[in-house]
Amino acid sequence: MKNSSKVLLAMGASALVGGLAGYYLNSDNGRKARKRAVKNIKKTANEATDKINDMAETAKTAIGDFAGQAKAYMNSITEAAGDTLMAAEEKLEKGKEAAKAKVQSVKKAIMTNSVES
Repeated sequence: MKNSSKVLLAMGASALVGGLAGYYLNSDNGRKARKRAVKNIKKTANEATDKINDMAETAKTAIGDFAGQAKAYMNSITEAAGDTLMAAEEKLEKGKEAAKAKVQSVKKAIMTNSVES
């Protein structure tokens, strides 16, 4: 069979199938089938919308929970850093006082040795 014959045969078959489909869809059964299809499509779309809304709410809740946990963790780190800083300041102050006392002791020893000589 030639290519042109195949093309014509395919076009004829397509036209026949299209005509039959159009005839069926315009019949009473076809209209009922279209209405059922539209109803099912709307139902599926509503179910999909509900599912998407549920998933969005779940994601929003999870993100909120994570943000709360992250904030609590950052607060605990900040508090621990503050405590560490205060402890370091206290140790620095004690070291400063010990150094002053040592300086005074050495000064006194020098003065005592100078006076005795």
